[in-house]
Amino acid sequence: MNSHDIQEIAVRAYTETPDRQPLGTKPRTREQRPSAYSLIFDCETTVDAAQSLKVGFYQIRNKTRLAEEGLFYAAEALSCREVDLLEAYAERHSLPLKTIEEFRTRVFLKHAYFRRACVVGFNLPFDISRIALGHGAARGSFRGGFTFKLSEYKSDPFVRVKHLSARAALMDFARPAKQETTRGMRKKGQKTPAFRGYFTDLKTLAAALTSRSFSLDTLGKYLGVKTGKMETAEHGQEITTDYLDYARTDVQTTWECYEKLLDMYAAHNLETPAHKILSEASLGKAYLQLMNIKPLLASNPDLDRSIFGTIMSSYYGGRAEIRIRKEIRQVLYADFKSMYPTVSALMGLWAFVTGDDLTWKTSTDETRNFLKTVILDDLKTRETWKKLTTLVRVKPADDIYPVRAKYNSRVHTIGLNKLSTDHSLWMTLADCIASKILSGKTPEIIEAISFEPGQPQQDMEPICLFGSNEFAVDPYRDDVFTKLIDLRDRAKADRNPLEKAIKIVANSTGYGIFIEINRDDAPKPEPVKVYDQFGSASLQDMKAIEEPGKYFHPLMGTLITGAARLMLALAEQLTLNEGLGWVFCDTDSIAMAKPKTMAQDAFITKAERVIKWFESLNPYQKPGSILQMEDTNFDKVTGKHLPLYCLAISAKRYALFNRDGKGNPVLRKASAHGLGHLRPPYRNEDTSDAVPAPTVPLGEIGVQRWQHDLWYKIIEAHLSGHPNQVALNWHPTFDKPAVSRYGATSPHMLKWMDHWNAGREYPQQVRPFGFMVSFSAKTGPFAPPPEVSLVDPSKRGRPTKAETPKPIAPFASDHNEAVANAFDRISGEAVEQCQLKTYREALCQYHLSTEDKFDNGDFCDFGETTRRHITATSIRLVGKEANKVGESGELHPLARTAEFF
Repeated sequence: MNSHDIQEIAVRAYTETPDRQPLGTKPRTREQRPSAYSLIFDCETTVDAAQSLKVGFYQIRNKTRLAEEGLFYAAEALSCREVDLLEAYAERHSLPLKTIEEFRTRVFLKHAYFRRACVVGFNLPFDISRIALGHGAARGSFRGGFTFKLSEYKSDPFVRVKHLSARAALMDFARPAKQETTRGMRKKGQKTPAFRGYFTDLKTLAAALTSRSFSLDTLGKYLGVKTGKMETAEHGQEITTDYLDYARTDVQTTWECYEKLLDMYAAHNLETPAHKILSEASLGKAYLQLMNIKPLLASNPDLDRSIFGTIMSSYYGGRAEIRIRKEIRQVLYADFKSMYPTVSALMGLWAFVTGDDLTWKTSTDETRNFLKTVILDDLKTRETWKKLTTLVRVKPADDIYPVRAKYNSRVHTIGLNKLSTDHSLWMTLADCIASKILSGKTPEIIEAISFEPGQPQQDMEPICLFGSNEFAVDPYRDDVFTKLIDLRDRAKADRNPLEKAIKIVANSTGYGIFIEINRDDAPKPEPVKVYDQFGSASLQDMKAIEEPGKYFHPLMGTLITGAARLMLALAEQLTLNEGLGWVFCDTDSIAMAKPKTMAQDAFITKAERVIKWFESLNPYQKPGSILQMEDTNFDKVTGKHLPLYCLAISAKRYALFNRDGKGNPVLRKASAHGLGHLRPPYRNEDTSDAVPAPTVPLGEIGVQRWQHDLWYKIIEAHLSGHPNQVALNWHPTFDKPAVSRYGATSPHMLKWMDHWNAGREYPQQVRPFGFMVSFSAKTGPFAPPPEVSLVDPSKRGRPTKAETPKPIAPFASDHNEAVANAFDRISGEAVEQCQLKTYREALCQYHLSTEDKFDNGDFCDFGETTRRHITATSIRLVGKEANKVGESGELHPLARTAEFF
């Protein structure tokens, strides 16, 4: 694709559902807390596709006291001998033995619903699905999720579960069918609030508190619980006493992990109950709530939403680019200290968080004059950054702006390119300055609006992080963005174990909650109010519904990311001014490249000058530049500079490495981008002698062992002079079928298994939150003819073309077992191994990944990429989480304008 081939670009719109009250406008309600009871349970299942319940254990705790422990089972999944074993085991350990029917009503509903107990588990959505009688698609705020039936009685509630991410899901009780509001209350217009229950998934809580993902085994080890998870190889076999011990221990481990996590959370000294914490963002919201800081829309629910359309159209997110591609270069790797909190502090955005309103005014003349006169060195002054709370409507004429387009003709991505159009677009003032610095040309401003916060909200409260006066924060006196980083620096210097927790709080309050959009997929088009870039509103029917989060403040999101892009533009231009190049930039980091003829000392000196330039912008107590050299640049033992090399393929696909005495690569940092969907082809202990073991911990490198080895081989190929021919035969498992993971996390994903489920009894069906492994079928002229055909010879007319199989298999940790059980999820017939794409085939073009948003970024191109020249004639409105606004796909003409300021 040539530079000028792209004629359509996209900008974000703001949408609201007319009959839905935005979360930020809803009044704060008093948080309800569980009773003293906790219900902890875990299910063991069959290992086939259905993963049907076989047996489970549970504990009922009254505070910390074990009030009851028991086990339950599904008779249809067990043999008579297994049932006899369960009865003997229960009698020997004095445990009540219940059928699954009894467990649902006499344990789960009795305690979780009627006794208001907190339900605790690890990966709760899976366990809830295993005990359910049936399921359906959820409605209302849980649309896109499932409802689970636990009783035949209409007076008993369903459980609703909606998948949010790999780490989190919403869970609650649906309102039961029976009338809970008395006649007297109804006459008074009163309504009994529905009891929604309390659910705590340890996978979710642990991730929020640590910013890490765990299994129950690794979580127990991380927390140092007394009862560690036992190992077993008996999944899928006939139940034994040892297996029951294993299952019973899992529940005890879960309880002990829960206690430890509650202690960790209690240290934050927050009012929000632990079961409400779904992510690091939930922590950030809880801290704002503790300071009694109201969301923007709560302070001003009648705020003119048309301004949100303009603001969202200027939102482009972080910048990730490759400038020197598929060419090994020596670099100095640097990143900005806490980029988003830093630029927020420099622009004074804390006042927008705590302000009781948002106001704006036309500032066209002063903004034009400012942009005309501003030079690079003006950006060394903090006062300059205070002027960047401005959006501008520009007429791009070969100006360098972030451009969202389908560079590969398939999906929208963002590249910093040279844009021309006869019509106008909204950009942040920071982006305009960046364009001027990088191009040497002042953009043409048609209109500018500057934003100001309202007065500080009343009744805000100072807080002490973790209940310690040492970590006091006052929203009236402190810029909390800087205060949190100062506290983290202090804790790190003192080797205070709270340093990690403070970092999580700083990150969670600094950006994401202000630009949070919740995606909702409607079964059929619904009317949605769409605000475009000019502030005009229209009603459109669409399935992709987007709801702004509670603390939604789009100005924060667009100003923060615009300023971050400006920071990277400054680093880029300063690097070029020093006669250096750069290999990549990624949100908050840049890899400055050493020219091949430059001496090492001169390179370090020039790179240090770039870093020193940013010292005057440091808003923190700890002195130094906000652009810092990463530890990757230094020897871990001596602390001296080591020559650091970089190989970059495409955005977010790069590796940093040193070279040993023999010239072999020693990886220091690498990206797993584009590899995470694949299960490891081999375990760490099953590696090959063809790749040396890493000398840096894999956690520091940021990849799994097989990913480390792949990057080693890619770098080795470049060093050996054949960069386009990477050996993928260093390990025999690369000739085995490539395995990914499938999860039935939504009604849409569960439809994958409709053909398989048809005609099967419910316990034998693939159900919500079941997980399996999936494969890719070979396609093209070299694929073997499929054994599975959907041709029905009884039908007349033109025969239906045989389809490529859609292979899937029951989950198995053993690769050979998964492959042996592969079947077509449409026909149910077995799929042969020869029909499955191997790891070698799946990865054969990874090292050739294109950088489509720039010229010289095709498969076999190497060297410097260059910015495209894009002439836009049309614009498409897209949502933040949706691919487009509206179902018609009609283009929105750039010629349309509206004046509303």
